[in-house]
Amino acid sequence: MRSQTPKVGAMARQKKTPHPFDQHLGGAIKATRTRRKMTQQDLSDAADIPLSNLQRREDGTNETSVGELERIAVALRVASRELVDMALTDYSDAGTVEDGLRKLVTSVSEPTSTVADHDNVTYIGRAHPGVRDAANTDEPAPPKD
Repeated sequence: MRSQTPKVGAMARQKKTPHPFDQHLGGAIKATRTRRKMTQQDLSDAADIPLSNLQRREDGTNETSVGELERIAVALRVASRELVDMALTDYSDAGTVEDGLRKLVTSVSEPTSTVADHDNVTYIGRAHPGVRDAANTDEPAPPKD
């Protein structure tokens, strides 16, 4: 039996946040499945994707991989491009596929912050070298007067 104790120094895995586009792609999958009068279980079986995973893809809470998208498209008897185009049109706020693609490319091209706001530390100025160096030695601190 595996121990439930985390490894020393192991960091907790951060939950990945799906891109807003994933909700639109999930909506396109769900709309097409509904038009085809398929249940989620039917699509899950036909695409060989666990039902819980398919549900998270349709809800947009998890990303859909290219391989999964292809299997879903085959099971729905549509081109994967059709699902993506539907999602891009919806993502563009009722614009065109090209508008959605521009919006998507722009959103993933913007640099993301690697430091969360709560991790920012206010700069308090220069530390006195003697104090800083005393903290980094193995020698006992000099007696205070």
